[in-house]
This record gives sequence, structure tokens and C-alpha cells, in this order.
Amino acid sequence: MSHRVHTFRSVLVATLAVLLGGLSLTLASPAWAHDELIGASPAVNGNVDALPSEITMTFSGVLIDQPGATQVVVTDAAGSSLTDGDPKLDGTRLMQPVAGTPSGPVTVIWRVVSSDGHPVSGEYTFTVTGSGSSAATAPAVPASPSSSSAAVPARPDEGVPTFVWALLGVIAAGALGGLVAVLMRRARATPED
Repeated sequence: MSHRVHTFRSVLVATLAVLLGGLSLTLASPAWAHDELIGASPAVNGNVDALPSEITMTFSGVLIDQPGATQVVVTDAAGSSLTDGDPKLDGTRLMQPVAGTPSGPVTVIWRVVSSDGHPVSGEYTFTVTGSGSSAATAPAVPASPSSSSAAVPARPDEGVPTFVWALLGVIAAGALGGLVAVLMRRARATPED
């Protein structure tokens, strides 16, 4: 075998090994998922006798506290605002003061900055069965996965979803593998010097 073919094959094998190693690290790395709502008080789809003085949401990761990044809007069935002041972050918990005397469904629309730096938003509802203001609340229960972010479509500023990067990586690796195979076949077919 000539020196040229041997060197060419060595470079191809090394390049392929580096690319496959990088691809395996990419696919084996932890999921790049955004933080999600995992619990709330009052509970998601829960019932309370009266509106509490504060709504608490718990997320799967520590939220980033940037000026203006955290937004919570709480409305009653008629669309009137029940939000009373600015939201407060404490690690994975978000607290929003509320006031009013609603009866019926209450909608909580939230937007936070996930620990990975991307904005995440969603909404959920709970029902006030009586009227008046009190601290009585239903116990916090985990949010259903569909309630955390499925209600709000992804925005272009939220980045490219992970599955798109994985798909592009697989396509690139396949194309590179095909190119390597064609080049190796041509190298074998070329007469040796």
C-alpha cells in the first residue's frame, strides 16, 4: 500500500473517530430541557374556598432573576386582574401576591427565565368555590406536564428545540459517513503509486 493511501485512510479514520466521539457526547449529555412548573398552591385544576393572599408556583430548577423577566398575570372568569404587586423569586419558587373576591375559575399566566437562560411560559387554572379573601388554600400538588407550557406556543426567542439539534447531528453524521465511504472507495480504486 502506498504512503499516500495509508495517510489518507489514517486521516479519514481519525476524522470519523473525532466526529463520532463528539456526536456520542452530544447525544449522551444531559437533556437541555427548560425548567417546568412542577407544583402550585392553589393546586393546578384545584379548588379553594377563597382566594389566598399569595399564589406559589414551584419549578424544576432555580429561576433566573432578571429585571422584568418574571411576569405573572392572575385573572378571574370575567378577565379582571387579581394581581396585587410584583412577583417574588426564591430559588425554585415563584410567589405572586393576589387580591380580590372572585368566584369561579381563576387563570394564572406566567413567564419566567429558566435556569438555562431561556424564557419559559405557561398557564393554569384553579377554581374559587366561595367568595371572599382568606388564606385557605388547597395543598400543593404536582402540575401536570401539559399545564406547564403546552398552552403557550414556543416563541422564536426561546431557541431551537433539542430534538432539532439531535436530528441535524444525525443527518450530518450520516452525510459525513457517506462521504467517507465514497472517498475510501475511490482511494481503493485508484492505482497505487
